[in-house]
Amino acid sequence: MTMWRPVTGEIYRLDPHLFTPEIFQEFFATQRVLGRARAVDEHFELEIAVTGRRRRIAVLDDEGSVIPGMPLAELVDQMDAAFRKSQIALGSEIRYGDLDLGEVDIDVDDDVDILTRLAEQPSLQVASAQTPEDEDDEDEEEVDEAPVLILSDMVLAEVPALASSAKVSLAVMPHGHLRAAVASSGVDVRKRIFPRPVFLLTLTTQGPEGPKLVINVDNHRPVTWLWKEGQLPLLDWMEEEEAAREFADEQLGAGAVARRAILETEQASAAGVRRALLEGPHMGPAFFIQAMGLPPEIVDILEGRLGVDGLPGAEVFGSSSFRETMRDVIALEISGHGVAGPKMWKYYRKLYLDHPALMNAVASTQAAVGGTVFAGALRSGRGKASKWVAGIGAFLMVNAVSRVLTTQWIQEAMQRSEAAQKLAILAAEARSQREEIAAQERHPDRGRPQADNDASAKAKPTDNSGPDSSLPSGS
Repeated sequence: MTMWRPVTGEIYRLDPHLFTPEIFQEFFATQRVLGRARAVDEHFELEIAVTGRRRRIAVLDDEGSVIPGMPLAELVDQMDAAFRKSQIALGSEIRYGDLDLGEVDIDVDDDVDILTRLAEQPSLQVASAQTPEDEDDEDEEEVDEAPVLILSDMVLAEVPALASSAKVSLAVMPHGHLRAAVASSGVDVRKRIFPRPVFLLTLTTQGPEGPKLVINVDNHRPVTWLWKEGQLPLLDWMEEEEAAREFADEQLGAGAVARRAILETEQASAAGVRRALLEGPHMGPAFFIQAMGLPPEIVDILEGRLGVDGLPGAEVFGSSSFRETMRDVIALEISGHGVAGPKMWKYYRKLYLDHPALMNAVASTQAAVGGTVFAGALRSGRGKASKWVAGIGAFLMVNAVSRVLTTQWIQEAMQRSEAAQKLAILAAEARSQREEIAAQERHPDRGRPQADNDASAKAKPTDNSGPDSSLPSGS
């Protein structure tokens, strides 16, 4: 199955008389390129689908099947040749149209005088004094201060540090393989977490652009969806082709955004998310949250009618001291909700935390052995070998003491961390439910209620061949 991905861009009409919308539509009809486009002022917004490393574009063949066509670079070259006085920026391909300015006489003295006067203007001197670093700071994207929904594959142990560094309240709950978090104000997760999450979806409803959805997937450009703009209309020639319309609904516009939104979740369907994206700006985000399988209280939080602590089943983290943040991070990491694999921490807890008396006995024995070796090395003499043996003994003592102190601190952190305790209770409940289900599958009759057995006993036929006991004998 061919994997398609959308590519967007703009085509600017530098001369509207030479490059008309009819010429634009006729080109794509001739090439049978599948896409969506819209004319905005003096330029066209364009969206097409590509596949593979060569980025071959999606076209419709004569039999009505969607197949990979020419590479994107070749398509842009043909567009540059067909469209007069245009500038094309499609994906990473950019073409500047050739402009015929005619012939003019060259006067070097006049050109030198003009350049000298321009260089003496104060406005140009101020502009030249601006450094590239200043330009980067101006171009840096600002984060909205409105509440935001975050759906990401970040581990739970990273959330306390994220909330503390961003100074926001963050309610987190599991959502399949992902974590759903609602922040009281805007927070840039990709800049505050390392390594960056592979999948990151953010949704805001109170920004200056209205409801806004942004999806970041590793090694791909961010995809932005604005409900007030909607999706681009189909190219004119595609209206009469059913296969072309179906392809555009699934792979372009709202369909492409929906497929990317459910990339890492099993609680949603592409069709339901696509219908939510095509709703109006007022109800679209609510339908989107419903289609993603998230609690409806998230809508009230994004609209400011409810605080983040009102999200049921979520753990709330806020701005706290460094000691409390580190305690929660360590507790969640060792509980198996961190970067390292949960199986490794399972062995660690079984070895160090589940049997503290045994661990203390081993550490005491190690410290005693280390002290004996250290004292014996000091009494033996001042040779080089004695110094090495004394160092080994000191290392054994320090290692034993540090292991005991570290284990005690970790035990205290896990006991004081409310998030770790809550997750431990949920894990125990889930484990007991799995055990009950497994027991019922092994012995299906064992879990049958007693009432069912009584009913089946009453339903058994009785032997009425003997005399009726209700009648007196001899009657």
